[in-house]
Amino acid sequence: MATEFTGGCRCGQLRYRFEHDGPLLNYCCHCLDCQKSTASAFADQLIVSTDALTLTGRSVLYSTERPSGGTTNNRHCPDCFSRVCNANTVYPAMTIVRAGTLDDPSGLEPFAHIWTRRKRGWIAIDPAVPNFAESPDPAEFMRLAMTRRPG
Repeated sequence: MATEFTGGCRCGQLRYRFEHDGPLLNYCCHCLDCQKSTASAFADQLIVSTDALTLTGRSVLYSTERPSGGTTNNRHCPDCFSRVCNANTVYPAMTIVRAGTLDDPSGLEPFAHIWTRRKRGWIAIDPAVPNFAESPDPAEFMRLAMTRRPG
């Protein structure tokens, strides 16, 4: 049975909802782009089906060309500037939601860490959690994510 999840930006103007079966597909990215865009050490992210995600409120789009291919379209609140989600044109079926924007992010446990060659030295990753020095092969990454699903 699917569970409904909700979240939004800091000021609450830009909101979202989605339904998802099983554990959330949560991972952490330590690349320099994520460090800069979060102004932190990494980005805590969720893989969400684009078809399941509904945004309400106003948003602004900031697009960047990716060295690995495609264009990433980032959705930000125009009032508080929070980045809520992004999608890459290479993978239109999935949207990446910033996990910290969930109304209740408690209980999230990442299934993987990526771009760990860029991680800060003081961050200790549980050795039981798979990690990738850079971007993993997309098919391998999704296989790993799907092992988190029930069934």
